[in-house]
Amino acid sequence: MKNLPDAALNALVERTADLVEEPWDAQALYPGRRDYRHTTFGDFGLIHFHVDEQAELITMYELVWAG
Repeated sequence: MKNLPDAALNALVERTADLVEEPWDAQALYPGRRDYRHTTFGDFGLIHFHVDEQAELITMYELVWAG
């Protein structure tokens, strides 16, 4: 996470910890696809991720920080 401000990194870590416990606590990204989700973190962040329920794994594939 090169050049990500400390506040953003801390917010990302906190939100990721929440998502590990409750991956469904985020909005569906595509209609009819429950496994692709998105959520915010901190004041200016957005994460897109995939939930593999069988493997109990979330994979973040896009992260935006606009702050």
